[in-house]
Amino acid sequence: MTNRNLHRSITAVFLGAALCGTACAQLFGSFGFGADVFSTRGLDSEKIPSQKCTGFWKTPSFKCEGVKVPAYFARVKGDNRQALVVISPGAGGLDKRHSEYAKYLAENGINAVVLDNWRARGMDRSGGDYEVARIKGGDAVNMAIDAIAAMAQLKNAEEWKDARFGFLGESMGGAAAINVTRPYIEAIVQDKMNLPAFSAVNFDASVGLYASCVDRSDIERFKKIPVLLVSGDKDDVTPPETCERQTKWMNERGGNVTFKVLKDANHDWDAPTPLRQTNYQNTSKCGNVRVGNKFILESNGKEYPGTPEGLNTMKVDCRTFGTLYGHRGNPKVGFDVWLQFLTDHLLSTSPTQAVK
Repeated sequence: MTNRNLHRSITAVFLGAALCGTACAQLFGSFGFGADVFSTRGLDSEKIPSQKCTGFWKTPSFKCEGVKVPAYFARVKGDNRQALVVISPGAGGLDKRHSEYAKYLAENGINAVVLDNWRARGMDRSGGDYEVARIKGGDAVNMAIDAIAAMAQLKNAEEWKDARFGFLGESMGGAAAINVTRPYIEAIVQDKMNLPAFSAVNFDASVGLYASCVDRSDIERFKKIPVLLVSGDKDDVTPPETCERQTKWMNERGGNVTFKVLKDANHDWDAPTPLRQTNYQNTSKCGNVRVGNKFILESNGKEYPGTPEGLNTMKVDCRTFGTLYGHRGNPKVGFDVWLQFLTDHLLSTSPTQAVK
């Protein structure tokens, strides 16, 4: 299917406007310089409409505006469109690992599309201050909005109408892998993108690598989407015990989560950068629960107002600086783990369980 037809299909169903991408051009190059950057070589480029949102859903603080997310497709050779995985980066933005994710999936029979959530919001990464980035719509909620918006639109395009859809995110994108199973994210996309009520906006599988598993609410529920959370046993930013606790929390509230720990793996275990000490922001002490109209920081029991300002204040108070991150000689650690999970749920002959 040509990109012109893709534009027509999405336009007719959703937005009354074209996707505003290139004419399926093959891009040759990369972002930045050096061997460790995201390579667009061999990938098709589009821009997919989404929303940049700030504030809290269903409160006066909640505001959204339209954005167009750069998207880079790695297609399986031939006409195999059985599965498509949406990929989101972490706070550091796109780098070599994300083009490697996409090409590895395509080589193994699963199409992939990498989203540049940051450039859609006028940044190339978080800039090291998550609270400032959040004000600009740079957080795991917006990554989940982009993922569901992209999936919902592509699913109604002729090329992908029969595909199963998966999600793969790392670090902040890993938190988005949790968020895509939170029903309110679907509600935001349905409302702000003016999608028809019959649109299916559920992923068939979701994978979060070294995810930030710190934000919870006492009233939340989760979709029964198969989720894999993978942590490194030496991760000092998103410690495995936080995602082990998150797994139990989600499964007790309707979720369908599997948790796995990789041995001798630090944060960003598959980054193109070898293991090193940095002064990056560390959120390992930021576990919290929203109860009623307040946030409770679990490390000390301190309470904060349940407002965007209260959330930012809490995040500033709980953050520390300094972490070990990077690979220990093999930047493809864990590829076999998440590929097997996605293959089982997206390429199996029996359909995945219906999501409610």
